[in-house]
Amino acid sequence: MARHIAPRGGARLAGVVADLAHPVMVVGSSLPVGELEVLFRHPDVGCVAVQDDDGAQRTGIITRAGLATALTGRLGYGRAVLERRPTSTVTYWSPLVVAPATPVSEVATRAMSRGGEHRYDDVLVAGPTWAGASTSDVMRSLVAALADRSTHDPLTRLPTRAATWHALTHRCAMVRGGSTRIVLVLVDVRGMAALNARLGHERGDGMLTALAARLVGALPRGCEAGRVDGDRFAVLATLPAMDDIRAAASAEALRQHLRSHLAEPSPGYDGGSWPGLHTAASWSVPGNADADELIAVAERRLAMEARGADLAAEARGSRKPAG
Repeated sequence: MARHIAPRGGARLAGVVADLAHPVMVVGSSLPVGELEVLFRHPDVGCVAVQDDDGAQRTGIITRAGLATALTGRLGYGRAVLERRPTSTVTYWSPLVVAPATPVSEVATRAMSRGGEHRYDDVLVAGPTWAGASTSDVMRSLVAALADRSTHDPLTRLPTRAATWHALTHRCAMVRGGSTRIVLVLVDVRGMAALNARLGHERGDGMLTALAARLVGALPRGCEAGRVDGDRFAVLATLPAMDDIRAAASAEALRQHLRSHLAEPSPGYDGGSWPGLHTAASWSVPGNADADELIAVAERRLAMEARGADLAAEARGSRKPAG
């Protein structure tokens, strides 16, 4: 009855159309419509690809909605008229056919440019075996990709500053009025401008990507990280109820843990091409976790650490003997 059924497989992601494609059954154009109708009784069959038996080397499509419309007919006699006729009589021979590697954004644009009754037909994906992607899945994937782009940094794949500060505000709201505390750690990458000038922006971007990956790998359970500036990362954590001394010690331990995991150069980088880091932590008081206050305190402490490092460097330089 069917020429073949494409094997199942493939993750449903929003990159290229192959990620969204599902197997479709392929039938010959001479198959009687009555037998075709039987295929659509399976709930997973949304469309069928049709190959021309007359040697025309063309492929068409029949969707569930299209077949239902044809079988109903204008006067309600469609099934009686079509039951013994070949599938070619109900086939749409100009479907949207794309390659598996076609970006979802391009498929969505081409799908929406179709007019009339076939605008929302499934898209056929030509490959070793035929597959299909529903237009609704394509559009949902496009929307999801755009949403992801607005909340995640394209270079490091970490949440953006807006998304990170939103997460911080949400954490603060969750613990407000209780004894649980929120910790914010800022990690500032020093000397990025000089590194980019010396090594090139591509090398600098690679270093930031490596730093972000190592930062994520070093996160304790329950923590999250984001890129809040071109050369600055933030880490959010929630501490259980504890006194001020233990809270300060826990926040400092988290800061030191992150710093130690990021200080050594990643493979492919030496000490001269690996930047220095400044870090600072702030933590909330019981019952009054405020995101803006946490950010302001961490920023002040980060500036103090940077200023202290600059003064120490100046002092070391002044102690050098004259050449």
